[in-house]
Amino acid sequence: MSFQKKKKKSFKFGRLIVVLIIWIFILKSAFWDVSLTKNIKIVSWDSFSKFMSDLPKLKQFGLKFRVKHSKSILDISKIEEWTYVFSGDYSQKDFLKVIADGPKTMYQRYTVLEWRSIYDIDDDLTKKWIISQWEYIDFVTDSTYISRYQNRYEFLSKAWNINSLEWFLYPDTYNIDVQWNFIDQLVYLQLDNFNNKVWQVYSSKVSSFSKLNWYDIVILASIIEKEEKNNSNKPTVAWIFLNRLDSKMLLWADITLCYGFAKPYSECTPNVIAKNVNDSNNKYNTRAVAWLTPTPISNPAVTTISAVLNYTKTDYLYYLHDNSWVIHYWKTLSEHNANKQKYLN
Repeated sequence: MSFQKKKKKSFKFGRLIVVLIIWIFILKSAFWDVSLTKNIKIVSWDSFSKFMSDLPKLKQFGLKFRVKHSKSILDISKIEEWTYVFSGDYSQKDFLKVIADGPKTMYQRYTVLEWRSIYDIDDDLTKKWIISQWEYIDFVTDSTYISRYQNRYEFLSKAWNINSLEWFLYPDTYNIDVQWNFIDQLVYLQLDNFNNKVWQVYSSKVSSFSKLNWYDIVILASIIEKEEKNNSNKPTVAWIFLNRLDSKMLLWADITLCYGFAKPYSECTPNVIAKNVNDSNNKYNTRAVAWLTPTPISNPAVTTISAVLNYTKTDYLYYLHDNSWVIHYWKTLSEHNANKQKYLN
């Protein structure tokens, strides 16, 4: 073999070695350690790719390959929602194990009580130094946010003419990720909870309910939540109010006027109610203004909307609570007035 041919063959062999080394380097780098320092929040519509969005393409390829062929490490169909914390260098196996182990973060537990309005919630969050005053109110009355959620939830799209998320903000205890916007998370969780516990359960019943439309059902339930504490009495109270509406009567639910002040209910004392009970300028005063209030006045639990949809028919049109908060019913106004002295003194 001539020197030239040997040289040419040697050159080709050398080039092949170089190419092979490059490919080995490329493939090896795809499976080298992963370096990432970041908190990644996962929500229901995110995919596994969100964990890799800041990684080089080769690392992404390597991780996808490993996930595809090593399901014992991570099943991507079982990735939990919430925040995952990455801080440093990981082998690919350890990186995937962080994801498989689930979110690791700090939570703040916050409870929204039944009957609270957006003014009560805002006041409580402010007093706990979680937000600045009116932040929560501003958020849930912002038309941009309302529109966004109406596109997401059917129960809001059916209550299209609204200027507040009041009542749909389901009362419950929530775990809030302290590293993210508190109000945004709380409202999302409240609405999602309402969707799961109320709308998904009662939407078919709502569509066949002949006495009120969906939003009026919401309003009436919010009034009952403020008027009656005992769940067993709520179906009867619901019928009394429905009966009054059918009879073109005023509702006479004194607590409703408090909402017109746009303040926490704690500031609406019996003396305040007594002084304003005849104020017809307050559109939330159901002793002076006919029909339901313009909007809901609280955020009740599922038991209350169930009471409206599954009311108990009676002949009663009037009721009152005695000093022990025991409820008493009557058919006529004369009976009601005659017993006021008996039960309220």
